[in-house]
Amino acid sequence: MFATRYVAPPMLGWKDIPVEILHPCEFYYELLKEGKIKIARKIKEPVTLQDPCNFVRRAGGAEKLRYLVNATCENFIEMYPNREHNFCCLAGGGVVAFGPPWKGVRMEGGRIKAEQLKETGAKILVTPCHNCYTGMSHIIEHYNLGMKAKFMDEIITETMEIPEELKA
Repeated sequence: MFATRYVAPPMLGWKDIPVEILHPCEFYYELLKEGKIKIARKIKEPVTLQDPCNFVRRAGGAEKLRYLVNATCENFIEMYPNREHNFCCLAGGGVVAFGPPWKGVRMEGGRIKAEQLKETGAKILVTPCHNCYTGMSHIIEHYNLGMKAKFMDEIITETMEIPEELKA
């Protein structure tokens, strides 16, 4: 979303991009609000949410994310701080792709994020961002937090109603 919505237009000499660009969570939000997908069951384990920089800070998607999490999960526990003030996942901008020795430095710096996660008591960390997913998975594993990272896409597909005509 970031590259397509914010980086590409000026690189192509456009003031605005000529097509609507939606983050997947914006699309899921619209589908749920319009009743085009329905939730059949909710995740029962406690969940928390990592607010991705580009979708939350730049695109203002914090409340849409919370709508999705509340629609699909029974026990949503906010991290504090949250929304545009949430602590970084330590993976953004592709830094997560750097291997040793940078991963060790990220994990050392991840102590505060690990404490923030642990305080929620959640068993599932939801994020819609691939960098956040990878970075948070590293922190969860490194600090043995006993939780699992899941993409918002996974949560939607695990909880949505599958119409009979689409079932195999």
